[in-house]
Amino acid sequence: MSFKIYTWKDVERKVKLYLNSHHCDFINSIDVYSAEIVVSVNQEGRIDDVDNIFSELFGVSYDLDNKLIKLDQFEISIYIEIEIEDKRKNSPKSIPLFRDIIFKNTAYSTNIIESNLPGRCPIIAFHSYKGGVGRTLSLLAFAKAWSANSPEDKLLLIDSDIEAPGITWLLNQEHSEGDVFSYLDLMEFIQASLLDEEKLEQIIDMIASTTMKIDTGERMIEHFVMPTYRYQEQLLDIYSNPESIARGYKNRYLLAEVLSDIGERLGVSAILVDLRAGVSEFSAPLLFDPRVKKYIVTSTSFQSVQGTKMLLAQICKGLPIGPNAVLPEIFLTMVQENINTVDIKSSLLEEYNSDVDRDDSYTDNLITELPFTDELLHLSSFRNIMKKLDGRDMYFNINRLVKENYLAESECGMVIKDREEVIHAIYNLADSQITAEGNEEFNVLLTQPIHMMIKKYWNSIPQIVVLGAKGAGKTFLFREMLRNRTWQNFIQMGSDKEINRVSYVIPLVSPKNTENLTDIIQKAVKNFRSKFTFATDNLSFWYDNRIEILSYKSQYHDLVEWSIFWKKIILNAFKNVVDLIDVDKALQKENSQVIFVVDGLEEIFENTLSENSEKNAICSLVQELMTEVKIKYKNIGLVVYLRKDLANNSITVNQEQFENAYKPYALNWSHEEALRLALWLVNRAVPGFYTNTIAIEQASHEVIDKSLSKLWGIKLGKSNSNEAFSSRWILAALSDFNSQLQARDIIRFLANATEKVGKKVYEDRYIMPMEIKNAVQQCSKAKIDEIKQEIGVLRPILEELEQADEDKKILPFESDTFHWSVQQEKSLRQEGLLIVDDGKYYLPEIIRHALKFRYKKGARPKVLSLLLKK
Repeated sequence: MSFKIYTWKDVERKVKLYLNSHHCDFINSIDVYSAEIVVSVNQEGRIDDVDNIFSELFGVSYDLDNKLIKLDQFEISIYIEIEIEDKRKNSPKSIPLFRDIIFKNTAYSTNIIESNLPGRCPIIAFHSYKGGVGRTLSLLAFAKAWSANSPEDKLLLIDSDIEAPGITWLLNQEHSEGDVFSYLDLMEFIQASLLDEEKLEQIIDMIASTTMKIDTGERMIEHFVMPTYRYQEQLLDIYSNPESIARGYKNRYLLAEVLSDIGERLGVSAILVDLRAGVSEFSAPLLFDPRVKKYIVTSTSFQSVQGTKMLLAQICKGLPIGPNAVLPEIFLTMVQENINTVDIKSSLLEEYNSDVDRDDSYTDNLITELPFTDELLHLSSFRNIMKKLDGRDMYFNINRLVKENYLAESECGMVIKDREEVIHAIYNLADSQITAEGNEEFNVLLTQPIHMMIKKYWNSIPQIVVLGAKGAGKTFLFREMLRNRTWQNFIQMGSDKEINRVSYVIPLVSPKNTENLTDIIQKAVKNFRSKFTFATDNLSFWYDNRIEILSYKSQYHDLVEWSIFWKKIILNAFKNVVDLIDVDKALQKENSQVIFVVDGLEEIFENTLSENSEKNAICSLVQELMTEVKIKYKNIGLVVYLRKDLANNSITVNQEQFENAYKPYALNWSHEEALRLALWLVNRAVPGFYTNTIAIEQASHEVIDKSLSKLWGIKLGKSNSNEAFSSRWILAALSDFNSQLQARDIIRFLANATEKVGKKVYEDRYIMPMEIKNAVQQCSKAKIDEIKQEIGVLRPILEELEQADEDKKILPFESDTFHWSVQQEKSLRQEGLLIVDDGKYYLPEIIRHALKFRYKKGARPKVLSLLLKK
């Protein structure tokens, strides 16, 4: 680090930084004073070696002949004295203070990292770089959340903000009786070595008499409090403090151990400590004790964020990032609705990782956003604070954190029975349903699009386009409509209204791979054929239609020609009719209707991006013909299952209007719907798995997520570990940048995750983390294979990414890393496989895993934010 030298302390800092980064075994010590520097070297050292160091450090400011350093700007010199001594330097132990840690590569020794607090009581400390960011309020909200969720578990609240006490003032308003024992009292007892057993018991009795009551809305919960001071003179005439204890005792980490011991003797479940803000040595002994849990509170302001980054850089120096490490977490406060926090969070999380992130998720949950609320700015009393917290998003988020990270284990007393049988049952069903051609029969999950379809067309026939991305469930619904044979049978799933007319469902065009669909299709066609004398005798007309389309598309045709052609192949389902109006009249006479369903167009029209004739084919079917059917034929229905990219490529005029018209029926699998599908399928495979009285279709996100925690755990590890939350991690791993997770992907994930039972690591779930992570890798590979097969224009792009050099496989990358055309880039974005943010290119997790791309420092939270945006 380069800085000018004005004082002897600048010289000392420069020397310490140098010695920290260089191996100078011949130097015993370098002591810097205001007028001289004393260098002690051992027998292996030479004066020339010392000269080389000071020449390198101070350049022309070092006078070699006179052995002195001339300070910058001021006419001050410091002389150097070199002593040769027959001794070896000892490696100095780390002192948990900023002034010591700044000159070390690591803030922690191996011994302290691997040890636990002697007392079994955990310490949770709240710190901030700046005051006024909501640190004390966050601690009190934490205490309230703890009280609401675990009212029997007591806390000890300690106000250690020696320079600006906050909780102490609140306590003085509430507490007026009994003997108070303060934090500064404790410092004085420790400094004077007065903490024997007898005095400790007296201290415990005094602390136990000082309490504050928290109103949870249901009951008053009493917790113990240790204020900063007892009387004003004690605060203004400080004898002992955390810094002096850390410097004066051989055990540098004595403070945390004493506090933990006090907590254990009090019988509390945790100690909450409000630390002094800033780069304060009063806070340092707890900040640099790796056994103490830290919450660093920062607002979104530039100064607060930059200061917090500086703190984190020191606290995380040498701290191992792992599933069970006690990592500092961040409360990002005063978040207003119009503020995008992605870049702030990415910047903060940079301080936890190396240059290129490992492929883990231990830092995914380290930042909790606390929304801004005017009502929490000016709070005058403890009771007022507790009352104002109710109903606030800020409190809701802290309450969720406390529940999930500290109290979830006690709630997770579920018993997992018949694990192998359950996993096998899920696998058998999911594996059969990865493709819609699977022959398992069960009721369709009533997602919102199906609800809307049934609601709108319960007593009429649908004449609609159902848009959906690849794997969204289009062929699944195509199959289910045909399997039910009539529209009335299909919609009975979601409607109990009586319907007098019968609407028969038959295929107009079917997907190419119909091995397991053929029987369903044939039965639907035969059912239709048995009811009407004017139905065709050709039971394979739908297959012949496909052949006709393939032949017809070999030459260019305009919109009119394609419209005529589509009507012609509809007539292939009948005999002795020459026009659709004749079909409509015949159906009216029979008091019946027919609904043609179309699927698999993407297999026929593979070049809609570039071929105008194919664009015309799609437009004429879903616009021209659909409009004619709606206007002229009341007894002919038409449901076209159309992949969204075909619609985007083909419809260039009024595209937004077209999409809005059919938006209620679009198969867009939101994250909540994807989890709902997973729960529904598991409950179908294992009846009784879902125990809530609310139907899965109507269940809230919280109910669904809680039910799925029995399947794959709350987290990918213990609930109090640094591992990612299971549902959130799975959603991110399987989603694209359109915030969609396709039905096929979640079903495939369940199949892959249950293909092997796996070793039971945790007792509270069926599917273990290893199987989840392996399943995601398999899903990623399968996704790429499918895209290359189904979307030809993307094949060369994905192959280029697969074959790229390792040094290119880092996210984000630049625009010139891969030389894509505008059209190629558009195709990737359209499919949700690429997003460009501030000139940086990102890939979603669903393809990143198989492509083996890594993250640059701070990039992962950006990707997760883009994937999990609402």
